[in-house]
Amino acid sequence: MTRITLGDGGLGGKQAKQSSAPIYEVNVDLTQTYPNGDTLPSIRITQPAEPGSGHGGRSSVTWYPYFAKDWDGDDALYYGGCYYEEGMGYTDPGDHEARIACFQAAELLYRHSAGRGNAMANLCLGYVYSYDRCEGRYWDSTALSEWKRSQPYPREERAFGYLSVAAAADIPEACYKLGDMYKHGTGCDPDLAAAFRWYVRASELSASERPVILGSIALRLGECYEEGFGCKQDFGRALGWYQQAAAGLEAAVDAGETWYEKALASARAGVKRCAQEAAL
Repeated sequence: MTRITLGDGGLGGKQAKQSSAPIYEVNVDLTQTYPNGDTLPSIRITQPAEPGSGHGGRSSVTWYPYFAKDWDGDDALYYGGCYYEEGMGYTDPGDHEARIACFQAAELLYRHSAGRGNAMANLCLGYVYSYDRCEGRYWDSTALSEWKRSQPYPREERAFGYLSVAAAADIPEACYKLGDMYKHGTGCDPDLAAAFRWYVRASELSASERPVILGSIALRLGECYEEGFGCKQDFGRALGWYQQAAAGLEAAVDAGETWYEKALASARAGVKRCAQEAAL
């Protein structure tokens, strides 16, 4: 059996039954090919030990895929999310390689999930690629032996492709993120009209979404109407969207999501600008 081991079990400062377990490893002799054409190795999933255990290291959880059928990819999505969240927590420069290893594991698991038709996994992969979480070191299904940076690796095109699948499944967050791709020409040709259409679609689908999603969508529609991006310029409509954006983003910031403070400031500034313009 050919295995590739990634990550030092000592990283993370936690312990469980198997202190020598790496962050993850793959078996390239046991692969799964999916209807979307992706061929992926099995992956050994590990987790940090419980906080307060007094030890360092990680424990092995399972190999994926496993004997139980994960028909809808929910298990792979869950484990990928665990790795993604862990990777986001590694902010110290000394933990940089642990961070990358976690995002590499998340990429593989999200791709297993997407291969099984899970729309949310496509959204998650859109984030992995658009933010370049693995810093160019992504799994190359054509090599089946290593993580490497293709020349050039089509990261932005992959982000666009996965977000397109998720948006077609009517996931509001994917719709507005796809709109961003069209607006900035990321992984596609710039198309402001298409960006506006996807922002509108996101709004139509977002009635039951969290305030931060509602606010993020409203902010983008406010900008479109203020600047005439993909639509007719309308300061009154822009004002209404900016007000909705400010309300949603303020709720998110108040709930502790402080990384949305910049977006909230933009929404509030938009309210002031458009209120002045609408009054003229």
